[in-house]
Amino acid sequence: MFKIPRAPDALPRQPSLRKFLYIQKICFAGIGFDPTSVKRTIFSPWLTFIPLFSILGLLAPMGVYAFKYIKIDLAKTTAALSPFWQSLLSSVKFFVFMLNRKKIVESVRKVWLWTLEANEEEVEIIAEENRYDARISKFYFTSVYVTGVLAVLAPLAIASVYAWQGYGFLESLDAPLKAEYFFNIRGSYAAYIFCYVWNCVGIYYVLHGALSIDTLYSWFVHNISAQFRILNLRYRQLSERTMMLRAIGEHNEEKFIATIIECVKYHRRIIQMAERFNDVYKGLVFIKFLISCLQLACLSFQIPSGGEIADLLFSLSFLISVTTQLMLYCHGGQKIQDMSTSVSLAIYEHFQWHDLSVKSKKLLLLTMLRAQKPCYVRGIFFTTDLSLFVYTELPDHL
Repeated sequence: MFKIPRAPDALPRQPSLRKFLYIQKICFAGIGFDPTSVKRTIFSPWLTFIPLFSILGLLAPMGVYAFKYIKIDLAKTTAALSPFWQSLLSSVKFFVFMLNRKKIVESVRKVWLWTLEANEEEVEIIAEENRYDARISKFYFTSVYVTGVLAVLAPLAIASVYAWQGYGFLESLDAPLKAEYFFNIRGSYAAYIFCYVWNCVGIYYVLHGALSIDTLYSWFVHNISAQFRILNLRYRQLSERTMMLRAIGEHNEEKFIATIIECVKYHRRIIQMAERFNDVYKGLVFIKFLISCLQLACLSFQIPSGGEIADLLFSLSFLISVTTQLMLYCHGGQKIQDMSTSVSLAIYEHFQWHDLSVKSKKLLLLTMLRAQKPCYVRGIFFTTDLSLFVYTELPDHL
């Protein structure tokens, strides 16, 4: 769909993993980004900035339109505000990404190179997590694109129905994005086509601006979770190997302790990656939830209010996309918490504690204590988990 040219600092291929970071690359490539290159993160400035400036140029007219009708027609206000908030969110995501692009790209590269170190069993865990991520990202990608297509086609469908009923086609046309334009969009077909193309380019950016950052979040979550699962696997394998060596009388305590120390270092490495991920995304998570709550409020008012079927389908699809977006973030935060604390349980279950030396017990107990403190994905003032999703989605009257 979109092809990223090979960068000067291109990463080595993943021979054991098919389509690793595939959906994320497509989403970023749509706006001219290569999320794996530090030297050339933006490979196509025109593909980045033309759509960006298009949506930035629409924010003010959309805001003026919503303010104009706020006391006259609340339905028109909410119809304008729902896409306004999403457009604002996608624009903010771009600037936050640009401010943190070095950290984000370096984190992507570290996860990528880290994966190359995995053995056959560990690669299968990584592949499983990435297949799960691909399913979630594909559903979200489809949902967002359906919403975008409905936004573009709804005005044409409504105008066609009115034209079939005997009204003027041009007079019935409305812009995909409700806004107070500085010219009469129904003055001529040329004026409307200009407005329509302007809207389509802006919507295109909104779609890819949301998809790129959100699917990358999901990719990080599942690959960090995979590393916690690999650590659990290594502890299980160490325990099984130790029991086998004890049974044949060839157990070496020094090698056993050295292997535990390696696992402890690996655990620290995962925690540092999780903390780096949280540091990069905490600002985005805060802004995302702040704006999404406003979107949900607008959509919750808009859908029961009725209106044209095409507009209702767009609003319903929009609501599904926003809810999926929230679920993606909350599920990811919960997954990081659960997988980080699973290390403590894995150590407790796998080892025969009565056979361990005092030094070995101390090393394992220290790791267990650290693992009992979860890794979080925070939104500055709150923690992202499933309870936050329930709280966000729960109607006020309940």
